[in-house]
Amino acid sequence: MRHAHGPVRLVVVVVALVTSLWAAPAQGATITVLCTGFTGCLTVGRTDGGYGTVYQQSFWSMTGGHNCTNYAAYRLTHGRLVARPPGTNSALTWGPAAIHAGIPVDDAPVVGAVAWWDAGVGGASATSGHVAYVEAVLPGAVLVSEDNLNGDFRWRLMTRLDGTWPSGFIHYPESDGSPSGEFTSVTSPDAGTLDFWGSATDPDAAAGSRTYLVSLGGPRGTAGAETYTFESEYFRFHRISHVGTRGPISMFLYALNTPGTAGDDVLLGQRDVTIRATSVTRASFVDSSIARTQHPKVRISLAPTQASGVVDVMRGTTLLKRVTMTSGTRQTVTLPRQRKGRWTISVRYRRSVAFTASSRTVYLRVR
Repeated sequence: MRHAHGPVRLVVVVVALVTSLWAAPAQGATITVLCTGFTGCLTVGRTDGGYGTVYQQSFWSMTGGHNCTNYAAYRLTHGRLVARPPGTNSALTWGPAAIHAGIPVDDAPVVGAVAWWDAGVGGASATSGHVAYVEAVLPGAVLVSEDNLNGDFRWRLMTRLDGTWPSGFIHYPESDGSPSGEFTSVTSPDAGTLDFWGSATDPDAAAGSRTYLVSLGGPRGTAGAETYTFESEYFRFHRISHVGTRGPISMFLYALNTPGTAGDDVLLGQRDVTIRATSVTRASFVDSSIARTQHPKVRISLAPTQASGVVDVMRGTTLLKRVTMTSGTRQTVTLPRQRKGRWTISVRYRRSVAFTASSRTVYLRVR
């Protein structure tokens, strides 16, 4: 069923536009540059794939302009269709993100692969790494085209012996246009609240909002499941929403394919979560007016009866007693004797996995 849920709060995390540098070559390394600049390379018949006319735009949310990641992302999304794996940010992350997504990363160059340098490898930036696009494979050598932050577009030749060989080659698969991404985490910090993170991209859709669907209690279409949709504009998203379901539940998160584009809806993942319910702490003194020679006694119970956990009995910041409540029980707790006066006592239930925190204030007169 579709749930008419209450107010929601969408916290959008803007993934920083990312950049990478190409550093000075390592000692003994030889960089063989074949051409430099969009015009200079085109003049000698070496293409930029059309990047020179659009290089100020952003691709895969990389920083537009002269930047290695933006250029590689452009080549992966023009003339072919490749989905951006989660975690693909600055160049040094491209290899690990691909491996995490099950994409082959090896030492076998092929045309159309992305050459990837980890931080400080083969002359790449010690903080950002580097990526380039494989244009041709020769015996013991590779031709790549690349762009560089604070530099220019160029083609160059690299060999296994010149000190500039990459950490690996990433072999991105063609996409059918379906969204891709992951369901990262989910918690329930408050009663009826889901707080979750994820990321997704629709490789053949224009920039803009993406639609997601949450199904609680089973995959979408499951009888009795609580479902709702939401939108997020960015590759990585953070959502806080209020739902009617309580207790242990399986959460299914889907990225919905953009209407009018190729591909299908995709299940980003399934995670189990216990959605907290509201607790109520009940407390009263057996006798709220006692002599100072007597020990105060306070009755404590929790609602609903399934609630359990630690309860602290406090006078201001002073802990008078700590007890552990089990489900469905009620305890009468004997406190230390108190000085003469009127005292405000706070009975505080710490939250549990299934229930929120709650407290009750009671008053004691000591004669």
